Amino acid sequence: LVEKETTDVLDLCGLGSLATSWERFNRVYVEGMVMVTHPGLSPEDVQSAVAEFYSSLFSPPLPSFESTIKDPSLRKHARSKIANNVCSVYESLYNDITRPDKGGYDNLSFLNHTP
Repeated sequence: LVEKETTDVLDLCGLGSLATSWERFNRVYVEGMVMVTHPGLSPEDVQSAVAEFYSSLFSPPLPSFESTIKDPSLRKHARSKIANNVCSVYESLYNDITRPDKGGYDNLSFLNHTP
C-alpha cells in the first residue's frame, strides 16, 4: 500500500515522471554520461517538475487513509513513510542533479530547496 501510494504522490507532486526518467538513466548509466542528455531529464523537464514539486509543498497530496486504515497510529505511520519516501526520492534526484559529473546542468538556480 505504501509503495503504491508513494508512486501516486510522486505523480501528484510533479516528481513521478522525473523519477521514472532518472531511474531509467541510472539503469543504463556508464561513467561519463550526464543526466541532461537523457530523455525526460532535459533542463526544461527537470525545472518544470521541481517547480511543481515545490508548489505541492504548501499542500502535500498525501492520502488520508481514513477509509483504508482504521488504526490512527498505523494511518500516521503510513503517511509518514510515504512522506519520507518522497523526500528520499527528492534528495537522490537533487544529489545527482547537482553533481557536475553526473547531472551536467549549467544552471541550477531553480533548485531553491536543499533536501
